[in-house]
Amino acid sequence: MWVDFSESTRFYYIWETLVRHRPEIMEMAASLVSGEWYDVLLRFLALPLFGGGVVVSYILTNHTNINMRKLAIVVDAAGLVASSLLPLKPVLVGLYPIFFCSAFQWGVYSSANGYNSSTIFSSNNFKQAVLGWTQYFLTKDSEFKKKGILYTNTVLSFFIGACYGAVAVNAFAVRAAYLGFVPLATGWILVVKHSMVLEAERPQEIAKEAETELEDAQRLEIEQK
Repeated sequence: MWVDFSESTRFYYIWETLVRHRPEIMEMAASLVSGEWYDVLLRFLALPLFGGGVVVSYILTNHTNINMRKLAIVVDAAGLVASSLLPLKPVLVGLYPIFFCSAFQWGVYSSANGYNSSTIFSSNNFKQAVLGWTQYFLTKDSEFKKKGILYTNTVLSFFIGACYGAVAVNAFAVRAAYLGFVPLATGWILVVKHSMVLEAERPQEIAKEAETELEDAQRLEIEQK
């Protein structure tokens, strides 16, 4: 299917950023050295947007009772819509919402199963996958096996997401942004199911804590006698 080149370029950038998720500091430095001042300005403006995502996610996480996991998915959805509506040129402007969303997501989803794991960078996840499997083969410790599996699945998710994005852009250009709602909807379902599990476990935890407190009180009463 033939698509407008500027549209395709924009969304290749967007899907690439969804995989790598960072303002292109090196490219901004290259533009600075070569005297491409307009390009430097466009890239520099991405920095406060990325930083703003970090700040907002931190404040909301630590000073409100909002369900941040759900909110991050809503913010990502809004970012995809905003990117699809922005002008096609300059291409980098279409990434501005993604810079904010990716930083916001990073602030909310920063760990998994007790391991630090960024959802927006693949390099460290790959490093940890290699280390996990190496540690497991050397020690036979099952904890390292769990680590290797977790980080391997994370890296595979990055690759599958990149392939999905590339196919979507080739087929639908700008409208490919809306196919991002498929993984977002899947994430929403998983978050809701996890919340339901936690709610189901809470009464049992409260009962167990009450039983422990009662036993401690009875033990203290006996010791005082």
